[in-house]
Amino acid sequence: MRIHNIQSTTAFQRALTKEELPDYKKTLAEARKIVKQTGKSIFIMPSFCLPQSKELNTGVGHIAAPKSQEFFDYMHNYLGFNIVEDLPAGQIRTPKSGFYCAYTSSALALGNHQICPELLTTNEYSNLLTKTELKEIVDNNYIPEKEYQVNFKNVMEADGAQNKMLKKAYERFQKLDNQTLLKQNYQKFINENNDWLSFPRTNEPNQEFFKFKQFLANEHLKKGKEMLNAKGIRLAGDCLIGFSKDEVQAYPKAFKQNHNIGLPSWGLPALNYDTILDESSEAAKLLKRKIQLNAQRYDIIRFDVGWAYITPVITPFGENRILEKNRKYLNEDLLKLIEKWVLEVKGKDFDLKNLIYEFDAGADEFQAFEGKDLIKPLQNRVRIYGNTYMHNKDGDAWGYNKAFLDRGWNPDYYILGVGNHDPQPLRQIANDQPEFVQKFDERINQYILTEARHKEDAIKPLSEELKIKPETLQNPVEFAKAKFAEPMMSKNNQYFYMDVFGRSERFDMQGLNLIMHPEKNFARKIPENFAEAYHASLKEGFGFNIMDSLEKVFKVQGYNTKHPELYAKIVKYNEILQEIKEIIPENNKTKNKFHKPLVLLATTIAAITGYKLFKKHQKNRNDRI
Repeated sequence: MRIHNIQSTTAFQRALTKEELPDYKKTLAEARKIVKQTGKSIFIMPSFCLPQSKELNTGVGHIAAPKSQEFFDYMHNYLGFNIVEDLPAGQIRTPKSGFYCAYTSSALALGNHQICPELLTTNEYSNLLTKTELKEIVDNNYIPEKEYQVNFKNVMEADGAQNKMLKKAYERFQKLDNQTLLKQNYQKFINENNDWLSFPRTNEPNQEFFKFKQFLANEHLKKGKEMLNAKGIRLAGDCLIGFSKDEVQAYPKAFKQNHNIGLPSWGLPALNYDTILDESSEAAKLLKRKIQLNAQRYDIIRFDVGWAYITPVITPFGENRILEKNRKYLNEDLLKLIEKWVLEVKGKDFDLKNLIYEFDAGADEFQAFEGKDLIKPLQNRVRIYGNTYMHNKDGDAWGYNKAFLDRGWNPDYYILGVGNHDPQPLRQIANDQPEFVQKFDERINQYILTEARHKEDAIKPLSEELKIKPETLQNPVEFAKAKFAEPMMSKNNQYFYMDVFGRSERFDMQGLNLIMHPEKNFARKIPENFAEAYHASLKEGFGFNIMDSLEKVFKVQGYNTKHPELYAKIVKYNEILQEIKEIIPENNKTKNKFHKPLVLLATTIAAITGYKLFKKHQKNRNDRI
């Protein structure tokens, strides 16, 4: 959402003052304890979508960049999350379509976008880049909506501006004395990772230059993690299920040739699951390397397509659907190996609840139940679910906290959220927009797109759990607020940045939009003026106002009467975050009796004008999308 800068003494929305912020944070922490939301609170924020200033906009954000740290500080104050989750960090293969998908990246090597060129201009990195060279990368990011859209090509590709400048940095690096700390760290990294660094890669003809980039990417990712850790925030990495073509060619014996994992449409090569439980097999050794690299890089690991470690579907080339004969039943044997491999890196005291598995799968892909009971591999492992598909039909409830508790689930072992990178954004669902999903048509023996809507199914369970009238939830804003509040009733929750900012665009685009605008898929950036964008979304009603969520949870659970003073603070801050309030800069304050009325008149005019400009711009932008 783009907000026009308005030169006036009225904020377009109300941010907290420095005096209010400490009490707000204290209120948030106390309220969370009372509602038992005391576990993982995950902010899913793809690092490449982080905001960049105009002067440093290379096209791709980075966790360790100062602007990103400013963003995390700000959002942490308002939301109080304790985990930031990134998408897979590998090198994304060059797409023919223009769509750079993080889930088709390399599994071992980090992507070029993990290098933060801004850091290379500092003494810490021996000034390997000059300010002029950094500016050249920025100047080559000339896509029209660069503040709102990632430019992977400028940073990721061999012929991109960043790669060209990194070649100059490499020349300087080669001339450094071998006794410098940077060179010593480099040699240590090479010694520890040479097994996977040394095989040929299609787009990396100079292997030594590739190793240099991998060193920088590893250093900068580690630095970003350390910065978050210093704020009391852990970094979660997404361990993708697949491997790159280069990795398949380098380890051919690890894969079942001419077979895919999961849905045939994914096009992802399958490991040899016939031998994978044998730790001496090539398949097990490669999977172990991938798992342990993730354990080294992150505090927490999210396993993409988690069900594929229990009952993988290995589909031969040429088949276009999931068939029973292609399932491999591994029970929990592979999960136990994964846990063993992680503990070898993290130490025996590592809490295995920091391994979290994606189990948002269709019934044709994976069966998680025996009757209504979870199968054994899922019972004491952390699982992630979204409330996109919330419903309560004929006694079969799904997708929300009460439904899971009624099934006897341990609240320590599931994470609930509004959504992630995959489904429709909350705002689309709130407005009852349809989405198109794949469904296998037996008549024509192939998958077709069929229309689905998710709002109506959610109204009944939301109404029952939050004690809100169904007719109230027909209102898109009230529906969105209720959807945000519902996961706050679980011990562990998560929220996706697009929903937090009330965005209407779909991150993982589908159908015609994907065909027409592939460059926008997985490429929605947070703007430089992120604070204004966030507060505008709160005022509009579609952004994540955690105080509104807590107010609803307190009321429905009776904590408003048990803790009236705390509840009054929650209500106060909820109202603050949704109001327009006059803010007079310190240097403009005066005791002149005419000052306040004049300021009020001027600011009212400015607010009305600004609002009209904002709505006009929003309409134009929506028309373009």
